[in-house]
Amino acid sequence: MIPTVPIEKHVVLVGAGNAHLVFLKRWRMSPWPGVAVTLISEFAEIPYSAMVPGHIAGDYHWDEITLDLVRFCRSANARFIAARVTGVDAANSRIEFADRPAMAFDVLSLGLGSLPAAPTGWSGGEWSFSMRPLAQFTRQLERLEESLMQSPRPFHLAVVGGGASGCELALAIQRRLSTFAGMRLTLLQANRRLLPSFPDRAARLMGESLRAAGIDIRLEARVIGDNPGRLRLSSGEELACDGVLWATPAAPPKLLQKSGLSVDDSGFLQVGETLQSRSHPAVFGTGDCVTFLPQPQLPRSGVHAVRQGRVLFDNVQELLRERPLAPFRPQRNCLCLMNTSDGEAILSYGSLATKGRLVRKWKERLDRAWLESFESAEMPPAGTSTDAASHLMRCGGCGAKVSGDVLSSVLCELIIPDDPRVLVGTLAGEDAAVHRVRADLFGIAADKLVEVQTVDYFRAFLDDPYLFGRIAALHSVSDLYAMNARPFSALAIATLPFARGPIQAAQLREMLEGATRSLRELGVVLTGGHTSEGHDLSLGFSVTGYANEDQLFRKGNLVPGDVLLLTKPLGTGAVMAAWMRGECSAAHFDEAIEQMLIANKSAAEVFAKFGVRACTDITGFGLAGHLLEMLDASHVSARLHSSAIPILDGFSSAAVRGILSTLHPDNARMANRIHGTDAPQDWLFDPQTSGGLLAAVPANVVAEVLETLHRRGLQRAAVIGEVLDTTTSPVIVLLH
Repeated sequence: MIPTVPIEKHVVLVGAGNAHLVFLKRWRMSPWPGVAVTLISEFAEIPYSAMVPGHIAGDYHWDEITLDLVRFCRSANARFIAARVTGVDAANSRIEFADRPAMAFDVLSLGLGSLPAAPTGWSGGEWSFSMRPLAQFTRQLERLEESLMQSPRPFHLAVVGGGASGCELALAIQRRLSTFAGMRLTLLQANRRLLPSFPDRAARLMGESLRAAGIDIRLEARVIGDNPGRLRLSSGEELACDGVLWATPAAPPKLLQKSGLSVDDSGFLQVGETLQSRSHPAVFGTGDCVTFLPQPQLPRSGVHAVRQGRVLFDNVQELLRERPLAPFRPQRNCLCLMNTSDGEAILSYGSLATKGRLVRKWKERLDRAWLESFESAEMPPAGTSTDAASHLMRCGGCGAKVSGDVLSSVLCELIIPDDPRVLVGTLAGEDAAVHRVRADLFGIAADKLVEVQTVDYFRAFLDDPYLFGRIAALHSVSDLYAMNARPFSALAIATLPFARGPIQAAQLREMLEGATRSLRELGVVLTGGHTSEGHDLSLGFSVTGYANEDQLFRKGNLVPGDVLLLTKPLGTGAVMAAWMRGECSAAHFDEAIEQMLIANKSAAEVFAKFGVRACTDITGFGLAGHLLEMLDASHVSARLHSSAIPILDGFSSAAVRGILSTLHPDNARMANRIHGTDAPQDWLFDPQTSGGLLAAVPANVVAEVLETLHRRGLQRAAVIGEVLDTTTSPVIVLLH
């Protein structure tokens, strides 16, 4: 009997707007026992919108204005999913994605933001920009700048929208691109004045700034359509232009229309004073995607979103506790600071408006303080709780099995292909899987057909069950590819954390959907498995494959003169250790995931084609440990060239700060068997998850092998050394 706090509820935040960032900041300081929180955003790094004009104008580097959601969510002990949401099924409490299984929720908050509204039928073009998403817009602007540098020419950019965002961006772009001869910018505003929701003085100050920068202002110029190279205005005029930036009033995300949630005539989510959906109380809405019913004309402002985040955090907690919720009370007046890209900024508050350098300095200080408030903090101990009543006693042994309802609800949704080699599989409901062992089904002569089996089991090293499932499956089948066997059948062993049945079903579904996707892509059938409850999410596979006895790769087949070739970079151990501590950047995390998601099937096929006989995969013992296994089995030594070893950027970043895998010290005990001019490097002992293959390739074909690997997508495969004859105990000679 094991005491634990089970996960009872799942809160999902869709969108990384200000309200959700505030929610997570408060969650980091005060998590709720028995509740899991997931943030979903299409982008892992998001720019702070208030600082984007400064970046465009050249005042800030990109890194200075962005928030790394991977690092932030890890520090908050919240799960982060980088994915595009394609639908909300409010009736069934599910979030839908383009390329991964749906996700269930108990409470949902939508902070989807909005998109600028272009005229119906707008055709766009190469230089037609939307200011949202901001990261995409800045990249497009950089492409335009590069194009003008490479092909100097007159260029007329029209900015459609004279609100605060349109004016700030127009000024920033003008400052950035005004050095190009023939660059011209026109601001089109449908209203009779700029900044219609601001006081007159603020509008006058902004107009003066735009004119001083050489920007042409066209008021009462509503765009209703386009022709090639022209904008059609409601007045009947056509404005010739080479590019368009849409900074118009917000339009709602289209997915809200099909969600089953109550929306207004324009398609915005309708929320009441507690920020709950008008139609579905378990769904909240914040930021630009909502209409706040108590004040339908409330401006969609980041200031309001920040205050909504505080109310959202409290109200979600009260909803879960079945207590009364508090109303959101918008500020009557909001402070607005607008960058004019001339070293000054405009301050607007109520009827007050002024402009100057001190305002600009104040704005910068506030903006930097906002981003710094999300810097990593020490994570609270997992599972800490003073709520003794919420602890349950869960049985071990066979009493720890996951319920039949949970298991059957997941298995019936998995896509498991038919395979003639599998007589009885997962969906048959029998006690075991049954294989047809016939040589003709494997294309191998009966007297050469051998069965190859392996098993691997992992505690989750990611908080995304879907990605974890994909990588765990790839790692598990890797041992067979390392021996030139072809896996075709897998049995799963899954452990689910203590939780309510629906929570467990959701985790198991995501994990097995990820695993079966990887297995399907490799032609491997999931034929059964076992599930149990435990402290940690875990997954493993027993994998069966078949091979030709005469064509097996063996560790003991190294021959002096062979060239050592590694198919993937090293470093996942340290990168994941940094991620677990909340100190891994999104870029380094994505790099590691990208490599772990590469199957070793292609590499094994290439090696088999060119007659390779010695191979292994680099996993828990690191490069040094697995290479020494080969050297001992073959009674030879090896020389490695440290400068040739492919290393993940994230490894160097983590190692320089002393962040290494917990298995690293054990692996490093073999350092006495590494000789040479270079001291043993940390990457030699870094344990790999879903690592690459290390093969000994005959010298006369190594160039062709390497070229073929690169052509098949293994771009970082590299020659790293050679096999040496030895008269002593096998060693690794390390050279620069």
